[in-house]
Formats: sequence, C-alpha cells, structure tokens
Amino acid sequence: MFNTSVQNTLPIMGLLLMAGIHLQCQPSEKQDPVKHLLNGQTTYTTYQGEVGHRKKLQLADSSTVILNAGSRLLVPATFPQQGRELILDGEAYFDAAPIANGRPFTVKTDKLTITALGTAFKIRSFAAQPGATAYLLNGKVKVAKTYHSTTDNQPEILERGQMVLANKDIDLMEKETYQPAELEAWLQEDLRFKDIPFMTMVRQLEDWFAVTITVEGDVSSIKNMTASFRHNTLQEVLEILRKAAHCSYKIKGDEVVITID
Repeated sequence: MFNTSVQNTLPIMGLLLMAGIHLQCQPSEKQDPVKHLLNGQTTYTTYQGEVGHRKKLQLADSSTVILNAGSRLLVPATFPQQGRELILDGEAYFDAAPIANGRPFTVKTDKLTITALGTAFKIRSFAAQPGATAYLLNGKVKVAKTYHSTTDNQPEILERGQMVLANKDIDLMEKETYQPAELEAWLQEDLRFKDIPFMTMVRQLEDWFAVTITVEGDVSSIKNMTASFRHNTLQEVLEILRKAAHCSYKIKGDEVVITID
C-alpha cells in the first residue's frame, strides 16, 4: 500500500455503461464521428486535451471550461455573437456564463444535448463509446438526446446532485442522483483510493486520464492499494505505482502498458 499527496470515481452505473471501452481514437476528418453535428457554413476552433493532462479554457463569453485528456471541444468562430453552441467529443466541465442576448449556452455531443442558463455541469460522452453521463453541480440544465429516439425523446431537467446516464446502443437515458462532492473532488484533481484491488485501481485510472491501460503479468500477489493524488500527471502517478507494485510501464500516445515484474 502507498500514500502520496488526482475523485473517487463517479457512480458505478456510469462506469458500467462504458465498461471495456476506453480507447479514444482521433478520427480522420472523413471519419469524424461528430461531423454530422457541425454547421457546414461555420468554421471551428478545435481544442484538444493532451494525454495525461487537462486543459483549462476561457471562452469569449467568460464561460470557463476544463477539458479532460483525450477530449475535443469545437468552438464556432461566431461564438458568442451568433449563438453559444459548442460541440464536445470527450469529457469536460463547463461553468457557463449567464444567458446573454437571449442566447442559451448549449453543448452537443453525439448522444446528449445540454442546455444551460448560468450553470456549472460536467459531461462525459466519447463518440467511440456507447455510454454518456452528465452531472449538474450548480444551477439547472435541460438534457435531451441528440439523436432521434423511437421510444422516448422527452428531455430531463437536472438540479444540483442529479445526473443523467445514457447509452445510445440500447437507447437509454435515465435521471439518477450522485454526490456533488465527487464532482468537486474531480475539479480539484483529487483522486483517492482506499484498500482496493490493483486492477480496480487501473480501471479507474483509465477513466480519470482517458487512456487505455494493458497489464501484463500476474497481479495476484499485489496487495490492495491505498493512495491519494492531487494535481498529478499520468506519468507521475505511474511512477509512484511502479515503485509500490514492483512493475514497469511504457506510455505510447493514449495507451499504457504495465508489466508486473
């Protein structure tokens, strides 16, 4: 076990929706999975989250964004003068500036569309994964399916402590509750593990840093892990893990291979 001084994971159902799919590929322009969301008459600035790091942005309307690793945010050149609609492929937290000139703040993914009026919320929706989640921290948002559903197209209204779980493959969107402290820990980059199996920790690190981690070797001899990280990069976390679990690692793009000695 080890301790060092990046949220405990958000609800388990959210992890189950995306279990087993962690690779965020960067598609070519012709195969871009969010291309159908773009306005063909508009040019966009693309912000890209780096592997193992978060990117903090301030938009022209004073809204702020924290873009997680492996994620893309597309901002139209006309923002905010001709609307405040953004396109996200990945995971990001938004602190939306209050409504201005009748233009609500909207974030579209391939599965969910979130509309806010001066609100703080977080979305996780990778086009390469069937699952998506939206968490409200403060204010109020309307969440709807971006695609047309043959069963249910009714939006959900979220307040503090509420979230939406979605899965496009099974056409699911359900409102649930969560602990806001979990999202606040995510914002502080406060990641904690307490007496959990090594592979459980690895899967949570995959979600936290938006990478794919392959473990080679026998993990049965590794004791349960207790650890805390704050503002640590992926490489810093892996370096501590190397010493604690007697393993080695290699990072190549958004893929990590851990070898148990």
